[in-house]
Amino acid sequence: MPNEPQGLVAQAYQQSRRELRSYLTRIVLRPDVAEELVQQAAVKLIEAQQDDKGAPPDAEGMRAWLFRVGTNLAIDHLRRHSTWRENIMLEAREVAERTDAFLAESSLLRGSAEMSAIAREHLAVCFACTLRNLPTQQAAALLLVEVYGFTVDEAAGILDASFGQAKNWIQSARGYLNDKYGTTCALITKQGVCHQCVELSEFFHGRQDDPLEGTARDVDARIAILRERREATLGPWHKLMMRLVDDVLKG
Repeated sequence: MPNEPQGLVAQAYQQSRRELRSYLTRIVLRPDVAEELVQQAAVKLIEAQQDDKGAPPDAEGMRAWLFRVGTNLAIDHLRRHSTWRENIMLEAREVAERTDAFLAESSLLRGSAEMSAIAREHLAVCFACTLRNLPTQQAAALLLVEVYGFTVDEAAGILDASFGQAKNWIQSARGYLNDKYGTTCALITKQGVCHQCVELSEFFHGRQDDPLEGTARDVDARIAILRERREATLGPWHKLMMRLVDDVLKG
């Protein structure tokens, strides 16, 4: 029965798994690593429940518990393995444009149903990559509250922080995003250097889809798209692109 301990753990995990995987992918930017972290968090939840080591008694508490453990695992991973640089996506794009194998694999995806929402997907990936330039706690606080529906108090608990710290992290992250997009995104400013979401739509479907059309083109409009895609995984082209990013980072 779902209300028995093991059944409750399984139910909580299944209800949270897709969101947790999406959240951790946006933190570490590597879907395979995110999947590993989700599995590790699930094992820790099972162990905590079996050993009576503080596992929450209800599904909602277990969801927050999984996000807390997953966040800590992601922070540990980034401390040990991160080689991120602020302009890495522009570097990777330059490499992609002169790599025949990458271009060939990309061409195979043209017109496919999997690429139908490529502009919105890319906006969400761009958002996560931009957040990656910030301290992980700032990025996590914003995602937890603005995208995954936790309160500021709950996010503070997940991040082992005070309410004031969590609130300041969110405000700092939003300020950075406003400044960054205000100077680099061509959907906002004519001087912006990047409009790849529109370019990708044209490449894959022959349409110039603007994911921010009809919105205020602000951070909240972007967050709304992330919230809409809160359970989504990376599509095939972005998985291909993030592998290329890894290769560029490794030099």
